[in-house]
Amino acid sequence: MWSKQPHQEDRSQKSGCQNFKASPLVTDLISEDNEGDLYTPGNMRKKRLALILTVIFCCIAMALVETVIEPPYAVKSALKAGMFLIVPAAVMKSLGIGIFGGTFSLDIKKFLKLLALGLGVYAVIFLSFALTRGIFDYPGLIASLSKDQQVEKRSFLPVALYISFGNSFVEEFLFRHTAFIRLREFAGKRAAYIFSSLMFSVYHVAMIGQSFPLPMMAAALLGLAVGGFIFDFADDRSGNIYGSWFIHMFADFALMMVWRIYI
Repeated sequence: MWSKQPHQEDRSQKSGCQNFKASPLVTDLISEDNEGDLYTPGNMRKKRLALILTVIFCCIAMALVETVIEPPYAVKSALKAGMFLIVPAAVMKSLGIGIFGGTFSLDIKKFLKLLALGLGVYAVIFLSFALTRGIFDYPGLIASLSKDQQVEKRSFLPVALYISFGNSFVEEFLFRHTAFIRLREFAGKRAAYIFSSLMFSVYHVAMIGQSFPLPMMAAALLGLAVGGFIFDFADDRSGNIYGSWFIHMFADFALMMVWRIYI
């Protein structure tokens, strides 16, 4: 009678292990970690610091490219893709952090929901523009922005397409995939929300701040921080960047339409 209990315990433990399923993100992270336990305090501090410093470095480097070096738009876009995609991916790979995992999985049902969400964002932004045309000096802002970004009417279409599809993606990879989805594994969700949204805001204000008067720049700083927080929230439950990317992409569609009107 007593000899059966260990076997029963053993079977129970095996059954419990077989029924346990780690989340795709955790499975991906653990499977690619070559340095031992990913979640030991030492490893967590190392990876947290590395991710934070990588994001800060990429933002500072690109802000200098945007505001000091000021290369042609095509060169600047290539540098940004390398800085916001290749650099963080290389750092994650070197640290044994899963780069992709389930971050880019998407089915048709989710795609249609995201498309509806994107169209709603587009409508809200364009309606806001229509209601504030008599308040803000949009022609002056667009003229200043076009000069800063070295964009002319004849080169506008390829630039607008790149900003809407490509630029939005590389920014979401850095600010949401790296600075939020991956960072929250090592810094906690609250810290990842704050860091990701602040870096998103500060980077953009540094990039376009010269085009805006001070009151509008302060409003842009706050608005972009709130926008970054919303983008993080859109990706929080899904663990992928499609939610924020679609919002970002359709917001850019609306902004490009406003830009096209006045360029």
